[in-house]
Amino acid sequence: MCINFGCARRSFITRGTIVKMNVLHKDITKRIYKDAKDVWLMQVATSTDNQPWIANVFFVLDTKMNFYWLSVPYRRHSRELSHNNKAAIAVAIKTTKPVIGLQAEGTVEIVNDIALIEKILPEYSKKYKQGKEFIALAKKGKNKHMVYKFTPELLQLFDEANYTSEQNPITLFFEE
Repeated sequence: MCINFGCARRSFITRGTIVKMNVLHKDITKRIYKDAKDVWLMQVATSTDNQPWIANVFFVLDTKMNFYWLSVPYRRHSRELSHNNKAAIAVAIKTTKPVIGLQAEGTVEIVNDIALIEKILPEYSKKYKQGKEFIALAKKGKNKHMVYKFTPELLQLFDEANYTSEQNPITLFFEE
């Protein structure tokens, strides 16, 4: 993960803080992980044929800021992601003043790597008290749910609790 400070999409950012890959970036991603890991719902926005859609999903995230959720392929957001893997997410971390939330844009893929599923799903099962049988069913190819992974390209943190209004939003650019 690195920051692309010269990103062309930077031009739409009119205020706030753009963070280069440095100690501050690591501190911010650690804070996001700590604050967001206990939040239950995330919104996933998709689009097909210029028609937007948004869905609430249960999620877990890793320390690299990848977000994971389970869904069946016939749900509208899942169908749309099979045609257009570009998506946006939003997580309301703290909804009372001072507000903390994040928004991100990136790509989504279905996770087929059993080793990654074995790493992510125990955390999901612990958090939501469901899905314990998922790993065994996934190994047999018999699970109706798929694991989806959102990888951010741009993430904006709006954090009134820890940063001044001049510092908000804090924008992180990611690339492989």
